[in-house]
Amino acid sequence: MPANDVQFETIVPNILTICTYTEFAPFAYEDHGKIVGSDIFLLKRFAREMGLGVTIIKKDFEGLWLTPGNGECDIAAAGMMKRVGRDLGNAGVWSRSYMLVKRSLLIRQSDADELRVPGDFTGKKIVVTPTSTAHIDAEERYQPFGSTIIPVVPSQNGIVTQLLSHQVDAFGEGNISNEYLAQKYVDGNGHRLLALADIHTMDQPETLRFAVRATDKRLLHRLNEFITDQQP
Repeated sequence: MPANDVQFETIVPNILTICTYTEFAPFAYEDHGKIVGSDIFLLKRFAREMGLGVTIIKKDFEGLWLTPGNGECDIAAAGMMKRVGRDLGNAGVWSRSYMLVKRSLLIRQSDADELRVPGDFTGKKIVVTPTSTAHIDAEERYQPFGSTIIPVVPSQNGIVTQLLSHQVDAFGEGNISNEYLAQKYVDGNGHRLLALADIHTMDQPETLRFAVRATDKRLLHRLNEFITDQQP
């Protein structure tokens, strides 16, 4: 789609400003000081097709979905789903979905035979990103069995270090993120140190979306068209 055929207002003229949380690999993360990931790659392609430059602003996950409506950026991205309680305000709107994910727990490979279903996590420590879907899911699914939910994530790599050193027992994230981490951490023979447990869907299918500034609805329209074009 030629850029000359598409014009919409952005916060900074000729720039698509993106807010993101960088501890959700592979969707958004930092690599050698650069913010990268599948969400970022997709939005950079969108910006290029629209003839726009890109500015990326690093944010905490909590309230990330509010940033476009607050006028902080044009689009917020970090593996987010539309959910009750995630109000975008009058100036924000959700894009169409670009991916479906499931919930999962990342555990030590050595525990894979013992930790399979929610009841197996009685007395176990489960780390989640605060206010994330994993946080909601963990409190509903594992806390009733006596699991301790820890909503503190200094970094994904830091939590994996805690997991491998037996300081915690599981990391709650989507299956895409946890599979990425399971592939990343291997021993000297290439064998995985981590495994995924209790892969499941929630009461509401977790369809990932972007939060979008709604001041100029043409931005949402063009983004939704772009997402549709990328899907098989």
